[in-house]
Amino acid sequence: MRPVAWFCVFLLSACGGGSGSSSPVAVPQTVISTPASSELPSLETKTVTQTIDGQIEVRPYLIRYPENRTEETYPVVFFFHGAGGNGQALLNSNPNVSSLIDSGEFIGIFPDGFEQRWNANHETNADDVEFVSLIVNSLASEGLFDLNRIYGVGISNGAGIVNKIAKEMTVFQGIAPLISQQTVSTGENVPSQAVSVFQLNTADDDLVPVDGGSGFADTMFMSAQASAENWASNFNCAMDPSNRTLVWGDYDVEEYTFNGCIDNKKVRYFLVADAEHTISFGDDVNLYDLIWTFFQSTDRDSALNFKLLALGDSYTIGEGVCGTCSFPEQLKYSLEFEYSGRDTFALQIIAETGWTTTDLKSAIIAENPSSDFDLVTLLIGVNNQVQNKPFSLYETEFIELVDSAISFAGSDASNLIVVSIPDYAYTSFGSSFNPTKTSAELELYNNFAQEYCEENGLSYVEITDITQQGLDNPALVAYDRLHPSELAYSLFVERILPLAMEKLK
Repeated sequence: MRPVAWFCVFLLSACGGGSGSSSPVAVPQTVISTPASSELPSLETKTVTQTIDGQIEVRPYLIRYPENRTEETYPVVFFFHGAGGNGQALLNSNPNVSSLIDSGEFIGIFPDGFEQRWNANHETNADDVEFVSLIVNSLASEGLFDLNRIYGVGISNGAGIVNKIAKEMTVFQGIAPLISQQTVSTGENVPSQAVSVFQLNTADDDLVPVDGGSGFADTMFMSAQASAENWASNFNCAMDPSNRTLVWGDYDVEEYTFNGCIDNKKVRYFLVADAEHTISFGDDVNLYDLIWTFFQSTDRDSALNFKLLALGDSYTIGEGVCGTCSFPEQLKYSLEFEYSGRDTFALQIIAETGWTTTDLKSAIIAENPSSDFDLVTLLIGVNNQVQNKPFSLYETEFIELVDSAISFAGSDASNLIVVSIPDYAYTSFGSSFNPTKTSAELELYNNFAQEYCEENGLSYVEITDITQQGLDNPALVAYDRLHPSELAYSLFVERILPLAMEKLK
């Protein structure tokens, strides 16, 4: 099976290595009092004092709150900037973080490094482990922060301090060191508490050598792989990681996951090929969303049991591909991979080759599925076109099938995903049957389904364009010369998976 990739939105901005000198960022020096939680601003600057080189220093940090606070307490995520940066710049350059915060997922903390650096390996004389401890202690008095759910995300030099804190303190439940790995000295420490680790490195990094050795500021790094293995060994994980290849934008990414760790933790290591220290995935990957989902899935006390239902025809069950190669099966596999190993995903498929909307309606009546599915997909209509059924029949029965699908999803319309109809005109078989007419008619079907979904607030995933590459890329077509291949289905899942995970939160 070709592993699937993610299709989200993310722009990774990382400051470099910390080798030159720069002046400290100008910051407010006033401690701002905390109003009642209902009156909290969305963004607040606070400070703590710390002695550095015999001088009392006022050290600032930003707190970004959800705009509409509905919970009594929220998880906390610390974000550590790269060398030469500051917390405000990191927040400003990553709107996806603000989106997560505004949706009520967590409260973000954005501290400033002393002289724009973090002391992960003698970059400054500041005790940044103590600095974070002081911030956490200040949060304890406010009651809005869930101190049992604190996480750390760091970029470059910020990744270094995240690694160090996780080795020397028990404050974090999970960490995400990005574009850096542990130093040799950090790797020698053994943490007293297991954490989940989401580590990302780039293969052509010119500041933090992926193979280890001397990097910026003469820092001695472990290799990225050894760093991930060190974490896994610390937490008694199985040392034979599962592996898959992803495609993030223009980059191939190797992903390694160490499972079976104590306290349900995981260690996940990503290596981005042909990428340097600063990298942009453009509109293809929302890395922070991936990180947050990872933290959540590895930080629960109990397992979750999900039920999936796929409704459709041959495009749903798959023809000319292996039994586990259809898009519902690949979606199930990908969800299992992303969630905790304790969680289960049960898949029911109601689909047969040649089914029209009428046939699917009849099958649903016969099978009478339950109404407690966590996620339902619906892909139907191609055989209405193939069999020259009146388009008015599709207009009526598609809506009826949508209503049925919603009822199976616990009457929650947000748990339904409608998938567009593939265009078989772009296959060697379909191209011999008036392909222009075929494409035009299928476009009519898809336009109706999409407009109906948009008008009614339903999720619609466009995959037709993938199948329209079938003549130029025969690998997208199964051996029967008509249906999507395993590769094509994996590309379907690239688009469906992030939406599915959002619905299953």
